[in-house]
Amino acid sequence: MNQTTTAIYENGLLRPISPLDLPEHSEVEITIHIGEDSLHSKVRKALQLENQSNKTEDVISNERRAELATIFSAEKPLSEYINEDRETQ
Repeated sequence: MNQTTTAIYENGLLRPISPLDLPEHSEVEITIHIGEDSLHSKVRKALQLENQSNKTEDVISNERRAELATIFSAEKPLSEYINEDRETQ
């Protein structure tokens, strides 16, 4: 009887994620296949994406960044807008 299951390796032991349909003290043969969805793989991919997202060259020019800052900047601090809004209520 062959079964395929996922296990987590912790402190030198493989811990199956789901229960195995085996009698106690069964001797089994294990083949290790590290999936692409392993934690190590996920962390590595996330770090690669983070490094890519930090690259600003060729994404937006400094001139365009300055234009956008001007467009989206407020004339006065947010706290003044909040105080004005409270006074009108």
